Amino acid sequence: MLSVAIVGCEQIHAQDYLDTSLADPRVRVVALASERDPARAQRLAAPHGLPVLDDFAQLPEVDLAFVTTAIEDHETAVAALLPRARHLFVEKPLAVSAARATALATQLAGRSCFSGFYLRTDPALQQLRHLARAGAIGTLSHLSLTAGHPGLLEGWLSDWPAHLDETRMGYGAFGDLAVHLLDLSAWLTGESLTVEHCRLERDARWPLDHAGEALLRAGDLPIQLRASATLRGPRLAIRLDGSTGTLELAAGRLLLHEASGESQVLAEAIAPGVPQGAQAVFDQLLGQPRPELANLEDALAANGLLDRLYGRD
Repeated sequence: MLSVAIVGCEQIHAQDYLDTSLADPRVRVVALASERDPARAQRLAAPHGLPVLDDFAQLPEVDLAFVTTAIEDHETAVAALLPRARHLFVEKPLAVSAARATALATQLAGRSCFSGFYLRTDPALQQLRHLARAGAIGTLSHLSLTAGHPGLLEGWLSDWPAHLDETRMGYGAFGDLAVHLLDLSAWLTGESLTVEHCRLERDARWPLDHAGEALLRAGDLPIQLRASATLRGPRLAIRLDGSTGTLELAAGRLLLHEASGESQVLAEAIAPGVPQGAQAVFDQLLGQPRPELANLEDALAANGLLDRLYGRD
């Protein structure tokens, strides 16, 4: 059985990792810890009778620690956890800038470390990747991706104050969402990405950007992506065009559109989510290999792309 700690509790997915860990019979949650907001950690822990710590250095040794501090505190948390956790799950992005991510990666070198790129672990997206790479739609010509949620419109994102502070999270709402699409694009294509253009959208109602769109390339393949924290409707859409057809994830369905005009539904009820990523890590640590999990190099690449999208390089 894996012993697990939730460390930080300022990142919105702290609740998801706690719930997923509690629901998995292979896992035992040892404690929650937060130096910045122990009251929030207490609220998360109280329904389950879990101990709460306000000092990371007091955490007992565990198999896995989920680092869910605000991104600016990743270095502090990792430094405290390296002697205490056999494996680390550091939420995305790795750091508030590419330079700080590189420095943090030096600390993590040689250690077992995972990141929060859960889209890779979805079976339908794995099927899409396999088909695209196997030539099911011929030579790839265009990739477009959209991701989002209505968190700013509906107010629930504001319940996690760090997410409205670009200094603490490193990037705005666009970056928080787009980082998943950057990693997914690199994983789907097997290519390094380059940024050609990015446009951020701002609104006086919120202290940071709420959406944006970008044009990138993977070799000769153009990639368009859009991400928004004011999006109503399906939270993920993907279209991959090729010379002989199209693969499309839309409204929870994976479809293959053939050049003849016929379409096949390959999978339905697709809803990638944070629990899939956590469960994949549990599998990996318990002897069921999950080779699709992102590594430290993948996390560094995503941080570098975020810097370029935000014009910081």
